[in-house]
This record gives sequence, structure tokens and C-alpha cells, in this order.
Amino acid sequence: MEKLITDELIENTYLFCWKKLADKEDAKDLAQEIVVNAMLLLRSGKKIENFYALYWQIARNKVADFYRKKKPSKINLDDMENSLLSFDKSIGDFITEDELKNLSISMNRLAAIHRDILVRFYLKGQSVKEISQELNIPTGTVTGRLSDARKKLKENFEYMENNHEPVIEKTKTVDFKINYFGNSMEAYRSISSLIDKQILFLCRNEEKTITQLSKEMEVATVFIEDNVQKLCNGNVLVESSKGRYLTDFTIFPESVLLKTRKLCAEAVEKMKLGERYFEILLSMKEELLADDFYGNDFDWKYLLPYFIIRSNREFRKSIGADYIRENYTKSSYDRIWRYGFLYGVYKDIPDEKTDSMKGIIGPGYYYQEQVSAKYGRYEIHPTINSMLCKKDGKTMELDEERCNWLNSSNADLYRELTENPTRELNEKEQLVVADLLSKGVLVKTDNGYKGTIPVIRFETITKWCKSWYEKFKALAIEYIEVIYQLQKDILLPYIREDLLWASVCFFYPLGIDLDSYLIQYALDNKLVKFIEGTNNSCGSIVMLKE
Repeated sequence: MEKLITDELIENTYLFCWKKLADKEDAKDLAQEIVVNAMLLLRSGKKIENFYALYWQIARNKVADFYRKKKPSKINLDDMENSLLSFDKSIGDFITEDELKNLSISMNRLAAIHRDILVRFYLKGQSVKEISQELNIPTGTVTGRLSDARKKLKENFEYMENNHEPVIEKTKTVDFKINYFGNSMEAYRSISSLIDKQILFLCRNEEKTITQLSKEMEVATVFIEDNVQKLCNGNVLVESSKGRYLTDFTIFPESVLLKTRKLCAEAVEKMKLGERYFEILLSMKEELLADDFYGNDFDWKYLLPYFIIRSNREFRKSIGADYIRENYTKSSYDRIWRYGFLYGVYKDIPDEKTDSMKGIIGPGYYYQEQVSAKYGRYEIHPTINSMLCKKDGKTMELDEERCNWLNSSNADLYRELTENPTRELNEKEQLVVADLLSKGVLVKTDNGYKGTIPVIRFETITKWCKSWYEKFKALAIEYIEVIYQLQKDILLPYIREDLLWASVCFFYPLGIDLDSYLIQYALDNKLVKFIEGTNNSCGSIVMLKE
């Protein structure tokens, strides 16, 4: 029979006492006394029909005795239960174990501000005036919070007891992949757990209170509050109205994106986008190479990957965004960095049907900004930071580490060698150069060291961007219009009105990865020299300088 007293029962006894007494040491002593009494009862040989019912009756009686003998001035929790929940019970009648469980859940589902006020008033025995002084708030605010807390606790408890409200089924746990770009790294990092994703998923379409989230997730409010605050601080969740929250970016089902990509890929082929894009870009070869920059004598096919990716930024982002904003949306620009570069995708189809979701090359643009004591501000742009591409029917892998081949520790020396190839090197610099040689960033020639990464002035890039904007404008608008009309009936139902402007500007064309499409077109038509063996090409890395 003594096996009935398990470690779990002892732990629950302590928690029961702690909730009743609000003092850990008293709770330990009383829990031990309850367990000992139960063990003596089991050894007495008396017939016990329902041990656990009797056990918890002993526990409640011991708590009542404790308050009568040691703390007569403090209101016990049973009195609080009777007062708050309007039980027709005398102080000597104790609530059942199930009722206690439901009350505990109800308390946990209260917001911290309400839970704190109940604990202070009923468990700690503080007066309204004492609470007012300790929290530094008016007495009227204390009584208001106390009234609200009683009401919400009663509502929660009655829901648990009577289930008068429609049953809220526990939401199926949904994990989703987060895609982020540009300035959204910190926002992305604020989403650090599955419970964060659950909150964001539940708030994606309509605002929710913490209490609603608690019920739908079946997680105590106390475990949600900190996550909600963290997500708000990370700018991925916003308090849309007092105590109500909305996710501040769009979350799409995977099947919708798959359908969209398929339709858009067909449309791109139909309008011969690749052929027309390169007709414009290749016609600018002499104009681009005529400018004075380190690398203008490099092989054109080696330089072209950078020109493809950089011109596409103007094609898609600048021209496309302007056109969408002016013609289809009226939303505000002020919060664009939060959600314009951040979106989620949740799985709603089997893995075997998602092959076409994988980009050929992947997101194309990435850069690091640095400040040098000698050279001032500069940027390193490894514009293809992807892992996969195809060449001659074979999948080729690119090492993501190539994005850091040129960095703050070696960029100054690289700059110096592009200006003075025969410069004398000290022992430390020789090690740096050896590393750059091994990666192909530098090559040794009869005339010293030669760099393989172009160095371009910011003003030169600005000039090119203006030229790309004008020459690609008509094609970009045609493309954006085709894509928008294809996608509006598929995607728009998943984008809230307040997120519409940023979503369409930075997701359209969501159907395809245009960087990947253009680079793959160039590879297929032998326009670029990009892959020189696996993981061994500096093509598309550039340095921009002041």
C-alpha cells in the first residue's frame, strides 16, 4: 500500500502546501507532516476505499489546522476560493482535487498583473493601502485590478468546471521556416523557440490576448508572457490594441508558394524574360567596362555574375517596389524593415511534393560593411552566397565560407596589394597572403600579386544603378504586372492589409527566385565563368570603396 505514496505525490503535496501557505519552509514542514500521517494510516490496517480522496482530505485539513493554530490573522486560500468563485460551501468544506486543479490552471492563465494582485491581497494578506504603497499606484487602481482579477479568475474557473463556452481545442503545434533578408537579422534572432513560433502563428491573421493564446496552446499564461514581450521587443509581434497582439510579418502555407512558383515560372518562360534581360545587360558591356575601377580588365564572363545580381536589385527592388506602391497599395512605409525582409513558410504538403520549392542557386545578395582606419568605409559584396547551382546537368556546391574570404582582417592588405603589387610583406602579412592565394583571392604573377576581386567606387555603382533603372524599367514593369496578376488571387488572401505594401514589394515576384533564374540562364547559355571546380570561384565578389 505504501507504494501509493510516490515521489510525484510527495512533490504535488509540497506544491499544494506552497500554494496554500505562500512560504516554502512552512510548506516543506506541512507536506512532510501530511505524508507521515498518510503512511501511518496505511499501516494501521484500516480499510480504505479511495486512498487519494482521503489523502487530499487529510492535506486540506492539515492546511486548515495550520491557519487556525499559527496564522489566525491571514485569510486562507479556501476562503479566497469561496469568495472569488461564489461556492456555496462553508469554510470547513474543502474543494475537490479536480476543482483545485482547475483553480490552479485558472490562476496560471491570468495575466501577471492580475495574478500578482490576487496573491498579494489573499495569500499575503496585504491591504489595498499596503499594495498601493508597495507598487506605487493609486488605491483606486488596486481596487480596479482586484475587481478585474476576480472577474477573470471566476470566468476561467467556470470555463474549466462547466465548459459553458465552446471547447477550444488545443492548437496543433506548427513549426515554420523563417526567411530573412537585409536588416531583419535581429528580428529573426528574437524568434528562438517553438513556443515563439506558436505565438506568431496564432497571431498571424487576427489579434489575440495572452489569455486566448494560453487557452489555445494549453500553456500557462506565466510561460507565455515573457515570450510575448521578447517578440514585441524584436519587432516581430506588435501590440495592435491594449493587451492584443498581431504578428508583424506574413506566414504562408507551403502549398500556396509551390503553386505560385509553378505558375510564375511558366509565365517567365512565356515572356522570354531571360533572353530579353540579357539582351539589355549585354548591350551595356562597353559602358560598364569603360569606367575606371580595379578589375575592368578582367574577363567579362568572370565579372558578369556580379552585374547580373546587382542589376537585378534595381530591376526587382527599386523599379518593382516603386511600381507596386504607386499602383496597388496605400500602406505606410514606416515599418517596412520589420516585415519587408522577413516571412515564414509552414508545411502543409508532404516532403516529396516540395522539390520545386528548392531554389537552383538561392538568395543572391549579401554584403558586409566595414570601417578601416586607413581607408575609411568600404563594403564587401559576395553577391552569390548560395549553396547549390547546376552546370552541365550536374549539381555544383558552393562553399558558404566564400562569403568571408575577404573580411576586416585582410581587406586592407588586399587593397594595398591592388595598388602596390610588389609591396614588401612582413611575416604576419605573408601568412595572410598565403591564405588569400589558397582561396584564389590573390594570384602570383611576374609583376607581383594580382587580385581577382574587383574594387569599385561607390559613386561608380550609383552611376550604374541609375543606368540600369532606366534601361530595365519597361521590362521590369511588364514582368511585375504579369507576376502580380498571377499571384493576387493566390497570395493576397494570406497577407493582412496592414502588411500588404511590404509584402508585395519584397515578395513579388515570390513565385521564383529571380537571382537564381538569371544566373542559371547565364550558366546554361555559357555567358559566365563562375564555376571553376567545386568551391573555387571568386566570381561575383566585389569590394566597394569611398
